[in-house]
Amino acid sequence: MTLLSPQSGTMGGHVVRKLVLVFSVAAVAIGALVAASSTLDVASTKTILKGISCRAPLYLKKAEGGISELSWTELWAMTRPGHGFDCAAGNSLEARIQFSQYASEGDRRAGANIFLEQCARCHGSDGAGGPVAPSLTRSEYNHGDTDLAIYRVLRDGVPGTAMPRADLPPVALLQVIANLKALQARASEDQKSGTSRLAIQEVSSERLQAAGTKTDEWLMYSGSYNGWRRTSLAEITPANVARLRIRWIKQFDMQGSNIEATPLVIDGTIFTAPDAEHVLALDAKTGNVIWEYKRPLPATFDLPLAFGPVNRGLAAYGSTLFFGSVDGHLVAINANDGKVVWQTLVASPSDGYAITGAPLIANHSVIVGISGGEFRTRGFLAAYDMVTGQQQWKFYTIPGPSEMGHQSWENDAWRTGGGGTWVTGSYDPSSDLLYWGVGNPSPAFAGGSRPGDNLFSDSVIALNASTGKLAWYFQFTPHDERDRDAAQTPILADLLIDGVVRKVICWPNRNGFYYVLDRITGEFLTGGPFVEIDWATGLTSKGRPILANGDNLSTAGHHAKPGIAGATNWQNPAFDPRRGTIFVPALERSSIFTKVSPNEAVRAQGGAFVGSGFSQTEQGQHKVVALDAATGRRKWEYTAPAGGDLNYGGLLSTEGGLVFGASGGVFFALDADTGCELWRLPLGGNTKSAPISFTIDGRQVIAVSAGRALFVLSL
Repeated sequence: MTLLSPQSGTMGGHVVRKLVLVFSVAAVAIGALVAASSTLDVASTKTILKGISCRAPLYLKKAEGGISELSWTELWAMTRPGHGFDCAAGNSLEARIQFSQYASEGDRRAGANIFLEQCARCHGSDGAGGPVAPSLTRSEYNHGDTDLAIYRVLRDGVPGTAMPRADLPPVALLQVIANLKALQARASEDQKSGTSRLAIQEVSSERLQAAGTKTDEWLMYSGSYNGWRRTSLAEITPANVARLRIRWIKQFDMQGSNIEATPLVIDGTIFTAPDAEHVLALDAKTGNVIWEYKRPLPATFDLPLAFGPVNRGLAAYGSTLFFGSVDGHLVAINANDGKVVWQTLVASPSDGYAITGAPLIANHSVIVGISGGEFRTRGFLAAYDMVTGQQQWKFYTIPGPSEMGHQSWENDAWRTGGGGTWVTGSYDPSSDLLYWGVGNPSPAFAGGSRPGDNLFSDSVIALNASTGKLAWYFQFTPHDERDRDAAQTPILADLLIDGVVRKVICWPNRNGFYYVLDRITGEFLTGGPFVEIDWATGLTSKGRPILANGDNLSTAGHHAKPGIAGATNWQNPAFDPRRGTIFVPALERSSIFTKVSPNEAVRAQGGAFVGSGFSQTEQGQHKVVALDAATGRRKWEYTAPAGGDLNYGGLLSTEGGLVFGASGGVFFALDADTGCELWRLPLGGNTKSAPISFTIDGRQVIAVSAGRALFVLSL
C-alpha cells in the first residue's frame, strides 16, 4: 500500500511502470490466445498484435510522467481500438489521433447535436460564422487543424477571446470535432462545384409587386403589399376542409412560449423567426432545417420589452433576408447560407427602443419601425439602403419644434411622446405611398401631462417611400388615455363608394371603429363601430370620435368598452375582394381605466412609463366579425373558442371560400359567406400570428404556428 502512495516517490513510479508493462504483456498474450482461436485468421492476429505494440510505449510514456497535456481518461478515449487511432500515420501523437476520419455516422450526428446546443449561437448552425464568431467551415484553423489541436481549443478555450472552454467529456469533444470536419468537407465540396447548399431565385422589385399572384410562395409579411392576407388557392373548400390533416410539425428551441412571426416562403424554402434572436431556413416539404442563425442578445431584463422578446417576421430582397432584432439592430442575412451580410443600429435599447415588427421592402429600401411606446421614447419610421445598411431617411411620429403637428403637444411632452411603429405597414407602388400605423402616446393613461391631440399617435401616416416626407395623416383617437394605438395592418383596396370607385384604405381600429379613408388624400369616407363601445357615441363628418358624456378619466376609475386589449389588437384582418368583405379578429371586453395627476406620472418598475393603469371587469369574448368593406355593415359574426385577451391569431382569406383563424389554442376554418364553423383542430399551444397558404408540389397547404411549433397541413 505504501509503495503506491504519493510519498513513495520513485519507487511508486517504478511500480506503476511495471504494472503498465505487465498489462501490455498480458494484452499480447491475450492477443496470441485470440489468434489461436478458430474465429480469427493470421492477418487479424497480426493486426491485433500491431495495435497493442504501438500503444504499449505510449501508455508507458504516460506512466513515466509524459504526455502531461492529456489525462489517462483522455488518452484512452483517443487511443481505444476502433476509434481512429492510426499507428501507421507517423510517430507523433498529433498524427496518430484521427477520430474524425474514422468516426461513425452516429458520432457525427451526436457531435452535430452538441454543436447546435452549445456552439451554433455564435458560429451559426452550419458553422459558417455569426456576429461574434468566425466561420468553422474554412479549410484552415488559426490554432491547427489536427484532431488533437482542435481538441485543445475546445477543451481549454482561447484566452483573450470569446471562445470559452467546453465543459464536456472527451468522447463528446471528439464527436464535435467529427462534426466540424464534416462541415469543412461539405463547404469544400460546395466551393469546388460552385453551388450553394440553398439557391433561391432573386426576389426582385417586380416579383414583390406581383406578390400574391404566384401560388407557391409567400413573399412578405402580409403576403402582398396591399395587406390583404389572401391566397388565390382554391383546392381546399368548404366541401373538403374537414379532410385537412397535419403534414409535418417543426418544434423550435426558443425562449418564448408563442410564435408571432409570419413565415416567408421562397422557392421551396420557409424562412421564419420563431423568437427574438432566431432565424431559420426550413425545407418546405419536410420541415428539416437547412440553416439557422442565432443572435446573442443582452439579458432580457436589459431590454425595454413590455411584453417579452418577440419577432413578427422578415423581409426579403435579392438573395438577402432582413431581420429586426429586439436589441435595436437591422440585420441583413444571406438567404442561401444564413451568414450576416451587414448589421446597423437603428435605435438603442438603453434609450427605450426595440424592434419587434417585420421590415418591409418599398422602392429599393428596407423600411423598419420600432417599439417602445411605454418607455419614454420618441417614435419614428426609418428607411435603409439594402446593400450598405446606410440610413436613407427617418420620419419622427412625434413631431418636434417647427414640424407639422408639434402644436398638438404641450409641456415639452413631445420629447418622450411614444408613438411606436411596431406593426408592419402596407405600400402602394403606383403612388409610392407607404401607409403605417402609429402607436399610443406616452404616458398611456396620464393625458394630463401631455395636453392636446398628441399627433401623430394613434394615427395612420402616409409617407413618400422615396423621401420619407409626409403626404397625409389621419388620427383615429386624439388625446388617447386608454392605450388605443393604431398598430394594425392597413388594407388597401379599390371599392365602389357612393357610385364611384375609390382607392381606399380600410382600417378596423383598436378603438372599436371601422374606417374607410381615401388613400391618396386621407379623406374620411365612412366609419362605424364593429364591436360594442361606450366611450364614444359616433364619428363626425371628418371622422373624429364624438366622446360620450362623462368619459373623462379619474383617479376613481372609469368603465369603458372596449377594454385594455382593444376591439382588435395587432393580429391582422383579412380581405376577400370577390365578396367585398373584411374579416376582423375582434374582442368584446370592458376595463376600468384610472389615472393619476401629471406629477405622479413617473416610470414604473422596469422603466415603463404609463402614468396609471387599468383593471379588467369581465372575461373577454373572441370573435371573427365580417364587415362590408365599403360601408362597415356587419355581415356575420362568429364566436371563437375562449382564450386570454391576446391569445388569438390573425386571419387568412382564401379563394376557396374559407376564412382560417385560431383562438384559445384551437385552429378553425369558417365559411366565408356565412361564418359557419366547418372544421377545427386543437393545436396544443396558443396562436398569435396568422396562417398562410402556398403550394408544395402543386398541392395547397396551410401553415400555422402554435406554441413553439410550426404546423403544415394539407388534404
